Amino acid sequence: MLRRMVGGSGHRSILRIGPAGENRSAMACINVDTYRHFGRLGGGAVMGAKNLKGIAILGDGSFDLPAGKEYGPLFQKIYGQLTETTMMDKYHNLGTPINVAVLNGIRALPCRNLQRTSDEAISGITGETFAQRALLRNMACAGCPVGCIHLGFLREKFAEPNEYLYRQVTYDHEPIFAMGAMLGVLDAFQVLTLLEAAEKAGLDVMSAGVALAWATEAFEKGLLSEKETLIPLKFGDAGAYAVAVKHLGLGANDFYRLLGQGTLKAAEKYGGADFACVLGQEMGGYATGEVFFVSQALGLRHSHLDAGGYSYDQKQKGKDVARAVEFLVQDEKARVFLTSMVSCLFAREVYKEDALAECLNAVGYRNLAQDVDAVARRIQKMRWQIRLKTGFDPASVKIPERFKQVVTWKGAVDPDYLNSLQTAYAERIREMGNSPERGDAYAS
Repeated sequence: MLRRMVGGSGHRSILRIGPAGENRSAMACINVDTYRHFGRLGGGAVMGAKNLKGIAILGDGSFDLPAGKEYGPLFQKIYGQLTETTMMDKYHNLGTPINVAVLNGIRALPCRNLQRTSDEAISGITGETFAQRALLRNMACAGCPVGCIHLGFLREKFAEPNEYLYRQVTYDHEPIFAMGAMLGVLDAFQVLTLLEAAEKAGLDVMSAGVALAWATEAFEKGLLSEKETLIPLKFGDAGAYAVAVKHLGLGANDFYRLLGQGTLKAAEKYGGADFACVLGQEMGGYATGEVFFVSQALGLRHSHLDAGGYSYDQKQKGKDVARAVEFLVQDEKARVFLTSMVSCLFAREVYKEDALAECLNAVGYRNLAQDVDAVARRIQKMRWQIRLKTGFDPASVKIPERFKQVVTWKGAVDPDYLNSLQTAYAERIREMGNSPERGDAYAS
């Protein structure tokens, strides 16, 4: 309907919600141009609360190239780094699903509601398996030369012989973790079926998968019954999960409506908060250890992308609290500026601070180019000021017991180290949010 209403294919972007957004689920996402999403934190519910089904944006303008000789050579340099070097190979080739086998191999993949960190049968949903069995084609966001969007296919047979319907479903590491490993579903096509169900419901697939993983364990422990879940939930039962995803998106009964407001909301009523895999919001697909757990639990958006805590866990040895917290603060600052430039975080190895300054210079923002670090610090500070003023207390965040029971390639999670990290990072957050204004060129 939106495509018929607004013409201009190739210059048009469409944002839309599904039933979950209309029902104001806190897990409702906003679908962007079919294959990408504003996935987390319930943006779809905000649109639904405004009775807003979709937004269409038609771009029909352009900018003249900047004067001078800097822009052309710099464009070719950046384009070459994106397409001719190994910097973006991971994203174009197997894509982020390459992480599935890697994390499983080091016992850092959340499986079956984080009761495990690896699964012997994981080969059914690795990036390699998806590429060999289920990959239809790659796509790219508008204007991007990389092509990191991986489209899988589902085939449905009609009654007539040799008649089939093919449906296209996008996949990445986090969706595979959420609807695959976390639920014990270890077949690529079954995972794609669940991802399509989440798409149709308009649900954030990560929160939906983690919520259903908690519900499954709660069902197994007798905290829930079919009265609440409507169907029996069992790890590995993709058919049951496909139905449960629809119930969650529609808010089919009181239980699913409550679960749709967040796993901890449901756990408050039914019990099982100790095994709710929630770090501010339902966890991302990394069980790498203490730094990541604290990073997502306290991060501004409770996102695995607020800072690279998962990377720090894998690369750094020892338990240096001050060093880990400094990494989280500095990495967040760099990501804050990059996202303010409307850049994809996949390209963060290309767009380092020096490269960003070069780009800003080339298009005439010379003052900004000279103050990238100061501006990044200011944006970071303003974000935390808003978060703290609206009631966030990083010291009061509770990390559920399940995270303190995790065992990875490094051994068991150290609760004392985890608590020390949380305390120190919470203090740094308060310092950033409460620090007095410093006059600079961008203070207004």
